[in-house]
This record gives sequence, C-alpha cells and structure tokens, in this order.
Amino acid sequence: MIGAMVMVIALSGSAPADPALLPDAAALADEATGWLLEGESLPADYRARLMAMSPEARLQALVFLRRAGLLTSEPWTLSDILDPAPAQEGAE
Repeated sequence: MIGAMVMVIALSGSAPADPALLPDAAALADEATGWLLEGESLPADYRARLMAMSPEARLQALVFLRRAGLLTSEPWTLSDILDPAPAQEGAE
C-alpha cells in the first residue's frame, strides 16, 4: 500500500505526456490544422518556412505535420532537421 502511494506521488510529478509546442511550431500547427480542416495540402513554401525555425521548433513542427497526415512525401535528412536557423537581419 505504501509502495503504491509512493508510485502515485512520483508519477504525479512527472513531465506531461504532451509538452507544449514552442511558439514557432505552435503557430505552424495552428495554421496546419486549418489546412487540414479545409482539405488543403502543405503550401509550396512549407520547407522554407520550417528551415527558418530553430531546430527544436522545426522538429516539433515536423512531428506535428507527420502525425496530422500532411507530411507524406519528400523525406527530411537529419542535417536539414538539425541545421541552425539562419541569422535574422539586424541580430548580432
């Protein structure tokens, strides 16, 4: 009984099963949900939009797009997924 209580307490403090998306990935996920509901496919510039994100947000967005069924072709290489986002103008 005590073991079960300890287990419940330990599990209640664990990380959530579905962590929040980073802002860039969340914005794309919201937009992609609209595309999905309207029966549209990915726009032609989706790859460039993803490459402008940080690698962490890019990976989250790719996972979302794949799970939503929108990302079905053109595989991504690991180097494309992990490449840093291009530096923004004016940032040093």
